[in-house]
Amino acid sequence: MANRKQRRTNADRIRTQTEINRRLFRAEQLAHCLYFESISDNSILVQLCISSALSYLADDLQEIQKLAGTPGK
Repeated sequence: MANRKQRRTNADRIRTQTEINRRLFRAEQLAHCLYFESISDNSILVQLCISSALSYLADDLQEIQKLAGTPGK
């Protein structure tokens, strides 16, 4: 019985870590895209969507804090 609970705990921990890694990777890719788009000649796209993209990043980072169990400020 205890072994099953331990396996479930390990699986939950792995699932949580995978979700954190996925969200961090997505945030990193979005930040890179925004940066490269902002230094290109056609930066009007970034000006139009920067607020939405930053809001999206903030939401992802809040979810990461919840998953990690760290208090946000």
